Amino acid sequence: MTSPHHLHATAAAWSLHTARTHLAQLADEEAAQIAAEQLEAPALLRSPAWGRRHALGGHGDPTPGMVVVATDRRPARRNRWALLLARADRRITGVAAMLRLDGPDPLRLILDTIPSTQPGTAAIVARHLADEDTWVRNAIDLRPAREPLPGVACPHCGERQLYVQTAGPVNAWTVVCSTGRLCTGEGCPCGMPGAVEGVAHIWPRSTVLTECNKPMTTPARSAHA
Repeated sequence: MTSPHHLHATAAAWSLHTARTHLAQLADEEAAQIAAEQLEAPALLRSPAWGRRHALGGHGDPTPGMVVVATDRRPARRNRWALLLARADRRITGVAAMLRLDGPDPLRLILDTIPSTQPGTAAIVARHLADEDTWVRNAIDLRPAREPLPGVACPHCGERQLYVQTAGPVNAWTVVCSTGRLCTGEGCPCGMPGAVEGVAHIWPRSTVLTECNKPMTTPARSAHA
């Protein structure tokens, strides 16, 4: 089944997939940094800079207090990105549970299930995933995955303010209009499959590009020309 709700849900799922992947990379990099910090103190004891204690001592020689500090393994600092990743995964798992899905990759399961959901369910899924995607992207300062589509008129309003949502595989890319005008339902000139009143306009990228590449028909001459 394809409707604007399904397109919005799929676009939100792929966008969140991209954002989560970036967040997971940050968590892995932070984990490696924390592990390196934990090894720094023991490395000091093996360093030649510590030397041997002479009769008069010296600034470079260790004192009992310094040895305690160097060998005291303090708790590792928290991995902030890992905490955010765990939160995001809990939210994604919650959406999957709403669809009665259970598995090791809940977001992948959601993507596979969206096409078979009812439009109303797809609308709810789209809202939850879009909210989480916005939250994650704000947390890691990642801009939306979209690019302008210059020179192409909106199928609904005719203005050239279209954007391609580029998360996921190319065949999943969609086009939206930045004017924010909503569909008026049956009879709306937008041409969306299963047009729904009150829903933000969205089209498959292939549909928009096909329409804009169609040859223009020659307008009929006016009787007064």
